[in-house]
Amino acid sequence: MIPEEYKQYEKYATLAGVNWAGKWGDKEANLEKMKETCKQASMLGVNMIAFPEMSLTGYECGAEAREAEKPCSMHSEAAELIPGPATEEMAGLAKELDMYIIFGMPEIDPYDTNIRYISAAVIGPEGVLGSYRKMHLATPPVWTEYYCFKPGNTLPIFETRYGPIGVQICADFWMYPELTRLLMLKGARIIFNPAGSAMSPAKTEMIKAQTTARAQETQCYIISCNHVGKERTLSYYGHSVISGPGFPKFYKPLATSESIEEIVWATVSFDTLHHAKRIFRVKEAGNWKLISDEYSKLAESASQEK
Repeated sequence: MIPEEYKQYEKYATLAGVNWAGKWGDKEANLEKMKETCKQASMLGVNMIAFPEMSLTGYECGAEAREAEKPCSMHSEAAELIPGPATEEMAGLAKELDMYIIFGMPEIDPYDTNIRYISAAVIGPEGVLGSYRKMHLATPPVWTEYYCFKPGNTLPIFETRYGPIGVQICADFWMYPELTRLLMLKGARIIFNPAGSAMSPAKTEMIKAQTTARAQETQCYIISCNHVGKERTLSYYGHSVISGPGFPKFYKPLATSESIEEIVWATVSFDTLHHAKRIFRVKEAGNWKLISDEYSKLAESASQEK
């Protein structure tokens, strides 16, 4: 049985993640390619689709970020407000296809236009729902995000007709499992992880293992999607994956991909999800709202201290 607070939502959804090969620095070409990919996904019956971290522009910072430890000119110039031109254009498509679309992009702070975030835009048939801003930026000297962006400090939930959803971005998901649990405690049943995960040893096993572990811990449906191929200097391994409850199995990837461009999708049941939550006694949002709110305040405070 589905709990009373979720009965107004759809009982099934077809979820998708994209192994994405974009053109670094070519926002217009990437936007058109995302639109075509969404149209292909619509023909597969997909209701919600996610593209990786910074898919609108490319993930890597320009050379000046590493060489001069200063903001990347490509991301600085390509960044947009949310809502803004790219998100409004995708909102028109989302309405036409009756689809929810999540994609990564550099976002301008509306109150300080000198600040940029690594963000994921969340768009539905009803319009631009908002954005999630990456909270844990990858650190120098290996990565250059800190030279170009500021960390976000909120963990929002987005209402959809398939229920509340949450978003994390790459390191937020791989390194901070408490954020995934907070999203579940706030009511999310679906969590998207748009990632920019480059090739290195054991990564193809990691994306599958951690996505499935988070799904088991929270009894949520989780979609991790990644870039594939070579960008500017980095190469990516793809292997986007969808995982979720599948009792009596404790470890259940629902759909997996390879190191090629492709859409990975799975149709999920919320009856199955809530059945698993009852078996594993995973706390529902209503009972733990006060605890969730307190944890959210602590997470926001910790982020601001950084």
